[in-house]
Amino acid sequence: MSRAAIKTNNTIKSAASQQKEAAAALRDVLIQSTAQKFSEPQSAIWRDALCMLVTAVNPRCKKFKVSEAMPYNAPAFDLTALLDVMANLGYYARSEHMALEDVDERLLPCLFIPDDAPDRPCVFLAPGRLFCSHRRALARMPDRTVAGTFWFFELYQEDKSQTSKNIRAGTGFKWFRALATRFRGTLWCVLLAGFVLNMIALAAPLFIMLVYDRVLSAGAADILPMLAAGAAMGAGLEWMLRTVRSRNLSWLAGRMGNIVSNRIFEQLIHLAPGYIERASVPSQVARIKTFESVRDFFSGPVFLSLLELPFIIIALSVIAVIAGPLVLVPLGMAFLYGFLFVAVWRRVRVSIRSAAKAGSARQQFLLETVNKMEPIRSSDLTAAWQRKFRDLSAREAVTSYRLVWLGVVGETLAHGLTVLSAVAVIGFGVGMVWGGTLTTGALVATMILVWRVLSPFYSLCTMIPRLDQLRNSVRQVDRLMDIDTELTAHRHAARLSNIKGRISFVNVGIRYTMDSDPILAALSFEAMPGDIVAVTGSNGTGKTSLLKMVKGMYIPQAGSIRIDGFDIRQLDPLDLRRRIAYIPQETSFFHGTIAENLRFANPLATDRELEMALGQAGVFDDISRLPAGLNTIIGHGGLSLSSSLELRLAMVRAYIHDAPILLIDELPNSLLSEQAGQFMRDNLLRHKKDRTTILVTHREDFMNMADTIIVLRRGLPPQTGPRQFMLNEIKKQQVVNQAAS
Repeated sequence: MSRAAIKTNNTIKSAASQQKEAAAALRDVLIQSTAQKFSEPQSAIWRDALCMLVTAVNPRCKKFKVSEAMPYNAPAFDLTALLDVMANLGYYARSEHMALEDVDERLLPCLFIPDDAPDRPCVFLAPGRLFCSHRRALARMPDRTVAGTFWFFELYQEDKSQTSKNIRAGTGFKWFRALATRFRGTLWCVLLAGFVLNMIALAAPLFIMLVYDRVLSAGAADILPMLAAGAAMGAGLEWMLRTVRSRNLSWLAGRMGNIVSNRIFEQLIHLAPGYIERASVPSQVARIKTFESVRDFFSGPVFLSLLELPFIIIALSVIAVIAGPLVLVPLGMAFLYGFLFVAVWRRVRVSIRSAAKAGSARQQFLLETVNKMEPIRSSDLTAAWQRKFRDLSAREAVTSYRLVWLGVVGETLAHGLTVLSAVAVIGFGVGMVWGGTLTTGALVATMILVWRVLSPFYSLCTMIPRLDQLRNSVRQVDRLMDIDTELTAHRHAARLSNIKGRISFVNVGIRYTMDSDPILAALSFEAMPGDIVAVTGSNGTGKTSLLKMVKGMYIPQAGSIRIDGFDIRQLDPLDLRRRIAYIPQETSFFHGTIAENLRFANPLATDRELEMALGQAGVFDDISRLPAGLNTIIGHGGLSLSSSLELRLAMVRAYIHDAPILLIDELPNSLLSEQAGQFMRDNLLRHKKDRTTILVTHREDFMNMADTIIVLRRGLPPQTGPRQFMLNEIKKQQVVNQAAS
C-alpha cells in the first residue's frame, strides 16, 4: 500500500473515531435531558444510530436542536421515529435498495439496514467504514455484495424550492400556485384519467341508441348480448378509473392539506411579535383554519366539475354527429349558465365579506366575554352584554341568511336551466324524429349527453359561495406567505458566540402605532456585565416594553439598543432570545409534565439540574409532594397549580437557563414578601458576577440591590442614575406628591 493510501486510511479512521466520540456525547445528553430514555434494547439501537447519523451528516448540529427534534410521548424509537427526527432537523430522506458495492461515495454518510438483519441498522460513514449501532462500535466493510435498504439524507434549502421568494420572483407565481407545481404529475394523471373516463362514458348513451335503433326497431335480438357485454366492460373499466382518480384526489387533498397547514402554522409562529400582538385571537385561529375550504375543494364535487369542463367538447362533438343542430341547445344553455354564474357571483362576493366581518366580530366578542367574565359580573353588565351579543348574533344571522339565499337562488335558477334544456332537446328532437332526420335512439342518447355536458355547469352554479370562499382562502394564504418572518428577514444576521452581558440604550424611543404617543422616549443607560438594573414607574409607562426590547420582541423606532456593542437589529432575534432568561408577569405553561415545561428554557437540562433549580426557588418540597413529582401532568386536562406555584416555577425556568442576561418583570408583592422573595434575592446576589439583570420592581429592598435605577414617567423623559442618587430622587418625588395631595 502506498504512503498516500495509508495516510488517507488513517485520516478516515481518525475522523470516524471523532464522530463516534461526538455521537456518544450526544447520546449521553439525550439520555439525561429527555423524559423518554428509550432504554428498551431495540429503541436504544435506533437512538444510537440516530446520534451517529446526525453527527456524521452535520458535525456542527447543536445538541439542543436534536433534543427538541426528538419524538414527543412516543412508546418506542424505531426507523419511523428516526426519519421523523431527521425531518424535524430539516432533512429530506429517500431510500434505495442496493448492494454495498453499488453505493455512490458522494452520497455518504447514510443509514444502512441489511436485508438479513433489519433490526441492526448501521451508519455508512465513509468508504470501508461502518458504525454498527447494536455494538456501538466501528467496523470494517463486510462483504461488499451484502444488500439492504439505504436511506440518504439531503438538507432542505428553502431558497431552492419552488415556493421560495427568489424562485417565485422569476416565475411570477404566487405561493399557492408555486406549491401546486409540486403536484403536476398527479394532476396530469387525474386529467388523463378524466379524458379516458369521458371516452368510456360514451358507451352508455351509444348502447341505448343502438338498442332502440337496431334491436327494438329492426328486431335484431341476436346482437343484444354483444352490446350488453360491451356496455358491461365499459362500466367496469369506468369504475376502475374512477376509483384510481378518487384515490389520487384524496391523496392530493390530504398531502396539500398537511403541507399548507404546517406551513401556515410555521409562518405564524415565526412572524415578528408585532404582527401577532396586533392581530386578534379569532383572526389568528381563522388563518390556521383557512386551508380547510381549499382541502375540501380538492376532495369535493366542485374540483371534479372543473376537471370535467375541458372534456365536454367530446360529448358536444358526439351530439353534433348524431343529432346535428340539436348541439345548439347545450351550447346556448352553457352560455346562459355562464351569465348566471357571473351575475350571482358578483352579489355573493359582497355578501361573503359582510358575513365574514359579522362572524369575526361575534367570535371576538365571545372570546372577550369568556376572558372577562368576572369583571362583567362584578360590574353588573350582564344585561348590557346580552343585548350586545344579541345584536351581533342578529347581524351575523342576517348576513348569513343573505349569503345562503343567494346560493339557493343560484341553485334554483341553475336547476331551471337544466329543466329548460331537457324540454328544448325533447321539443326540437321530436320534430326532427317526425321529420325523419333523427332516430328515437339518437334522441335518447342526445338527452343523456346533454345532461353530461351541462352537469359541470350546474355544479359550479350551485357552489358559487364555496368558490368565492376558496378564492379568498388562497389569497389569504398567499398574502401570509409573502410576509417576511424572523427566520427569513434575519437569515444572515450575526450570532454572538459568547455574550458577556453589556447592555446599552441610546436615546431609545418606541410607540405601538404610528398615530399614538411614544411609550418611551430618549431613554439612555448602560449596564455593564454583572450589573443589576431596577426599573420602576407607574402602570402604562413602558416597563414591560423595555424588557421586550432587550429580547428583540419590539424594535425601537428611535435610538439603538446594543448588546456587547452590537445593535440588536444586526443580531438574529431567535438566537438572542435563546441567550436571555425571562420571568414574565403572566406565566405560560402548556399541557405536559412539569419537567417538559421547565425544559422549554433549556432542553439539555438534566434531572439533577432541574432539582437544583427547584431548590434555588424554594419549591423542591412542593414538587416532591406532587403525585408524580417532576413528571406530574399540568396544563389543560392536567393538575391545576396555584398562581404562586406557577410564578415560582417560572423562576425555576429562568434559573435553569443559565443565561448571561436575566430579565424579571414585575411580580406580585405578596409573592416577594414570602420566602420566594428571599430565595430570589439570594439567587441574584449569588450569580451577580455571572449575569446582567434587569428587573421591574417597586420594592425598596430590590432597588437597594441595584447598581442603576430607571424611573419611567408617563409623558415625561425617563430618569436614570446610580442607586443612591435615584433613591433620593424617588423619596423627594414622594414628598412632593404627598404635599400636593
